[in-house]
Amino acid sequence: MKKAYIIMMVMAVMSLSTDVVAQQIVKQRIGTYKESGNVVVSEAATTLAVDLTVECEEFEAGPYARYAQKFLGKRASLISYTSYDIVAADVAVAAAADYYAPVAPAMDSEEVRPGDVIAVDRSSTEEQSTENAAREAAERLYELRTTRQDIILGEYGDGVYGAGLEAALREIDRLEREYTALFFGTRTVTTTHHRIALQVSAESPNSVIARFNSEEGLLDKDNVAGDIVMVSITPSDMSYPAGDAKGQVAYRYANNATVVVSYASVPLTKRVLPIYEFGKTIYYTMPR
Repeated sequence: MKKAYIIMMVMAVMSLSTDVVAQQIVKQRIGTYKESGNVVVSEAATTLAVDLTVECEEFEAGPYARYAQKFLGKRASLISYTSYDIVAADVAVAAAADYYAPVAPAMDSEEVRPGDVIAVDRSSTEEQSTENAAREAAERLYELRTTRQDIILGEYGDGVYGAGLEAALREIDRLEREYTALFFGTRTVTTTHHRIALQVSAESPNSVIARFNSEEGLLDKDNVAGDIVMVSITPSDMSYPAGDAKGQVAYRYANNATVVVSYASVPLTKRVLPIYEFGKTIYYTMPR
């Protein structure tokens, strides 16, 4: 994970520390009882839904990258790579089964350089070296830039106006991007959204829900190739209503616990959520 992003996430979590939810009373009747003429069997359990947004950056070096300094005056990366980052995280209590049911990750892709890449000229590879092909590509790139300037300054006779001017400049921009990509490569950024369900257990306040590394992205929690993504629950010291000594009607009161999602011990998000597993069961004589 990039250092700057880690610092940003830590600062975000620190700002959340002051956003503490007031003492809320969340309760649920438990046991077997009748309601509206129907027999109800109820247990108070908490399922957390952890949302992680992962960004994948793929860079493919240009085929003429090693000639960028010579013909264009600027160095280009010679190495292709793929890198992953966790760019956002959140956690909430799952309110319904369909909220935390496993689903295929949603994907939203953005390619920084749109359009098709101009194919490397291979028609005469036996007659010209790669360096000569790169030289020709650089010359075409300069020609495009000169043509753009001439059109804007009206050097082409009466000039190009209105929609014709806009279309001409748009086409020149497209071709320039594609020739530039032959030297400086292409970069594609893909964002995927993952939801992980966690059934809370009072015996396990700290749970590993996944693993992650920058080379492969989000991994299964048992894959030791990545650092752990963990959910940590810290119960609060809160007060509960007084019950009835001879009561038979049971209610489970949730604890307003602090839930932290972290990656490699760095907090990603922090929330105060009602967790039944760390709460208290109170008995009453009559339903409330």
